[in-house]
Amino acid sequence: MNQPIPLLAALAEHTQNAAAHLAKATEERSRALVAEISDINRQVLSDLADAERHAYRNRGTPPIGMASAYRLANCVHRAFSAAMLLPEDLPFLPPLCEITACHLALAEYPARLLRGAHVDFFSMHLAANKGRGAHAVLLMNYCSTPGGGRLIPLALALEAHRNVLELACEQLLLETTQACKFEKP
Repeated sequence: MNQPIPLLAALAEHTQNAAAHLAKATEERSRALVAEISDINRQVLSDLADAERHAYRNRGTPPIGMASAYRLANCVHRAFSAAMLLPEDLPFLPPLCEITACHLALAEYPARLLRGAHVDFFSMHLAANKGRGAHAVLLMNYCSTPGGGRLIPLALALEAHRNVLELACEQLLLETTQACKFEKP
């Protein structure tokens, strides 16, 4: 993973920042941070365009890391989509706060994987599973009530965000593992 590491590191940071803003917006029941996530999303699109231009100019070399770049960018796009669905009058919902807290925990793993830091895969999967559990509670206890149906699009967007976070971690794990195999003498 030679050239794209700075790009991937930037995208991992954007992924984490977008998840942090989404968690804060949910916790504070405020849509004010949606603009921050939108700015991050625009920066990600710009970074990806630069990476694609670089990959196009250097067609002879394989675009190592581009799959991870697209996965990380998708994490930011999905965080933005979920943020756009936050209702103006969002009540305090503990499962919703738990979901976004789990997403924030998952969003920390791409940067760790890229740094080569020790990653406890059990805690990574635990964060994802806690998010799934909180998501089920949100659907059963809030979305299924009269008037709670308006939260279903948000719940689905949050589920999509968690799924792409997991896929990004898996892709980075695959690419970093492969890169380590080739770098050893």
